Amino acid sequence: MNDKENTNKEQELNDLFNENNSNKTYDKIVKKAKLISTLRTICITIIVVLILFVVLGFSWLSLMRWNQEKAMKDVELFNQITRPNVEELGPEFIGRDLFNATISYNRYKEIEGTPVNWGDQVFNYSIFGGVRSVEGDRQFQIADRRDGQNRFYDEESKQRMMQFYHPSVEYDYVRNDLINLKDYPSETLMEIGLSFDQSYTPNEVRELLPNNVTLKWYWADTYTDVERLKEGKVTIENSDKTEVIPSLPEISTYIYGFDHIFTNEDESEKNEERFIESIKAGLNNEGGKYYGEYERIYRHLKGEHANISPQDIKVLGVVVTGSASELTELINVKEIRAAELGVTIVPNK
Repeated sequence: MNDKENTNKEQELNDLFNENNSNKTYDKIVKKAKLISTLRTICITIIVVLILFVVLGFSWLSLMRWNQEKAMKDVELFNQITRPNVEELGPEFIGRDLFNATISYNRYKEIEGTPVNWGDQVFNYSIFGGVRSVEGDRQFQIADRRDGQNRFYDEESKQRMMQFYHPSVEYDYVRNDLINLKDYPSETLMEIGLSFDQSYTPNEVRELLPNNVTLKWYWADTYTDVERLKEGKVTIENSDKTEVIPSLPEISTYIYGFDHIFTNEDESEKNEERFIESIKAGLNNEGGKYYGEYERIYRHLKGEHANISPQDIKVLGVVVTGSASELTELINVKEIRAAELGVTIVPNK
């Protein structure tokens, strides 16, 4: 080893153990380590946040979809036993934010093969659960020129809404639109709500109706408190006067029943069985919006029996459709206590 090489080695050792140089090297190492640690922490934080956002996003989406399906099940199942002769075209999602969403059901009525627009039904559901009606079945009243009594109309379609008269309730006025059918052109297509003089079995109803009219819907006896329908007395506030509130017929929006689907005589009870299955399905949906109503109806229909059978179903009225000339045959059905027109249309020639 020559002198030059020895000198270089000695200088390197001096530089290494020199206090100033050692501090500078240590500072660089520490700064570099801190920088790497900071970058690593930032990267890990970004990855964790992204994963958290993805997890929360999927959780939010899953929860909203679960509540959406639950809300749709609530609405569609309940509509199977309410709103006579009203059909749905399916849900349309018209709005959604972080915690709520809105569903609209486009609806129509079918009168002898002709669809007629009916008011949409709008519901809101939440990520926290629950469903509430936002819009639908809104109505207004106009006095009828013939009898001076108010008629209800659907706000959107401007078509008449039917009313029904319970056989156990006395009313100041009972409407019978059958006597007015002669005033319509014979080809006019219409629906009409019939109220009977007492409850009948579905089989009895099918037998008493003329063959020319189309049976669409049965008004079932689900009443556990008929007294609610009867007239009552109300004391006027800050007065000794008492006002008598007359009994009013049931508007079609607030009654229960089931569709009549064309069947042969051997399968006629399938209509009642479908109604029973709808009630049971509602009972299986514990926590649903209408669970309490399903439970009340089930207990009423079951009575003292272990289960509901088609023979337990009693009918208070029906909805039928046909032409004005066909429906005039109903005038001869003595079991009909009241009749009220709903939708009417004049077919295109």
